[in-house]
Amino acid sequence: MTLSRQHFLTSVALAIPAAIVVLLTANTLQNWEEFAVAERVVQGHVVDTMRDACVQDPGWFLAGPRLARPSLADRNMPDADVHLPRPSREQLPFEIFAYDEQFSPSSVAGPKFPDQFKNRMRGSPNDKLVSGTYSSDTGSGVQAAVLTGWSPGPCAVLLIRQHPAPGRFWRQAGFFGGLFALFFVVAMAAVRPTGMRVRALTNAAINSARSEYTELVKVRGSDEISSLASQFNETAAEFRQKAIESRDREEVLRRYVDNTSADVAEPLGELESHLSRMMAAGQGSDVASAMKEAHVINTRLQNHSAVIRLRGITDATPRQTVDLTGIVREVVDSRRSLAEAAGVTIDTSKATAPASVQADDVLVRQAIANVIDNAILYNRPGGTVRIVLESYDRGQRFKLLISDDGPGVSDEDFAGLTANKRFRGDESRTRRPGGRGLGLALALEVADRFGMSFDLRQPSAGGFEAEFSTRK
Repeated sequence: MTLSRQHFLTSVALAIPAAIVVLLTANTLQNWEEFAVAERVVQGHVVDTMRDACVQDPGWFLAGPRLARPSLADRNMPDADVHLPRPSREQLPFEIFAYDEQFSPSSVAGPKFPDQFKNRMRGSPNDKLVSGTYSSDTGSGVQAAVLTGWSPGPCAVLLIRQHPAPGRFWRQAGFFGGLFALFFVVAMAAVRPTGMRVRALTNAAINSARSEYTELVKVRGSDEISSLASQFNETAAEFRQKAIESRDREEVLRRYVDNTSADVAEPLGELESHLSRMMAAGQGSDVASAMKEAHVINTRLQNHSAVIRLRGITDATPRQTVDLTGIVREVVDSRRSLAEAAGVTIDTSKATAPASVQADDVLVRQAIANVIDNAILYNRPGGTVRIVLESYDRGQRFKLLISDDGPGVSDEDFAGLTANKRFRGDESRTRRPGGRGLGLALALEVADRFGMSFDLRQPSAGGFEAEFSTRK
């Protein structure tokens, strides 16, 4: 779950109970105010004029206030106190009803006296004035009752009711919605700075990692987020120092391997040339075998040097335009003597198409040389190594196929070659006897590192194929 989503849900979780508490508190205060008003109104009716009106005209007084005093004929109609029109709630929101000392209504319009009021007035002589709520079809209203002291008679108790205000539910719903929106905005505003600081810290950490931790994260404040930023800077500094030390060791090792390889490769090259001349003079197959072994040793040294070079390649390492056509021609020319010693012919008649790739010249050269070496060394006497180079999109896309018509490899060895999707660097130690070992593993990693595909195939007619191509 993202931090923004957590902040949203947290704000909702805080806003809902806060809005409910405020709404309940407001309703309670409003009810107290309404109770006080109702009590004052009902107490205001306990006067002699109201007592006289009740005694003189109970049929009128006891039915509650009217819009206007009806005529005598209207008042003498059956249930006149019920059917005669009453004022609207906006005009007069209260209605008053009278009850005798037994809490029986003195008019058919009077509702049943509330039991909770009755119990309180009977149970405690001090409770002469009580208030509470009642339910109606339009909502919850406020009512109050008072003992008038006009006993015995029909006006011993007065009950006043305030009708529920129209649309009160929707007003409360709107009030709740407004409270929720207010608290939600406040909660979001409260957590927003923290979220912004966390996102800023995340972006700063990403930028620091991209710059190999040369850029530090800015530390502001003295809270937990600031402590986290400080800890990140300390860790980044340690990591940067270790990375520098590691690069220094890699550079020392690379130079050592390069120098050693150069020192050994030069006499080995001279040895290959000398053996080639001896073989041309017809001095036997032993010379050819010695030449192949010398070439294998030289290739292994070059591969180990390429491994060190490859480990120093990163995404930020500059690329150069590598001429594949020229590399293929140069590698083939340097392998003519090896092919002659192995009794193999190299066919490059279809390897003249112009093609290039953005990569490292030395590593691409070594990868292609390894594949051509395998095609020569693992071929059969009298066999042919065919090299086909095709280019597309004005030389920006290519396909380089190197095939031989030798015995190939067993299904088990082929499965092992194609199963290793990533280069490890120890293939020369773990390869099977007669396998292609470090050479193909290095070719695979070079292709993958520079955006190329490298595929191995065993044609049904026999032999072995390796193909470099532009990745789709």
